[in-house]
Amino acid sequence: MRSTDLTAPTVAVLGDPGRIAGLARRLSTAWRVRHTASLDHVQPGELVLLVHPVVAAVARTRRALPAGCALAVLVPGDADTATIADVLLAGADVCVRDGSAAILAGHLVACHRRLSRAPSPGVDRDPVPAGAHRTVVAR
Repeated sequence: MRSTDLTAPTVAVLGDPGRIAGLARRLSTAWRVRHTASLDHVQPGELVLLVHPVVAAVARTRRALPAGCALAVLVPGDADTATIADVLLAGADVCVRDGSAAILAGHLVACHRRLSRAPSPGVDRDPVPAGAHRTVVAR
């Protein structure tokens, strides 16, 4: 039986649930995986998983996410490296090729760990918007 603890790590899935069959079985029973039709139902601190989105949807989602959310993107298994780079530049915290629920679960656990710990001093966790370049300022 899966936990109903509301403080448990939660993955809010936007997209085809058939693409992530078996994901819940690959995560600890303390985790919750729920499907949602829109970002209106995503809570602060949740992991958001976009399933096979277009790159523009990744950027829109990043801008609309509640505070403290991580954004994971599942792309088709045959996605080329340029697509993966575009998804990451659009604001995804992680991009995973479709194919293995175990690999996807591992990336989600890693995202949760990064969310759960305080950032290192001097590390900017804000994503660079698509098409922009991070500027380094010497002090």
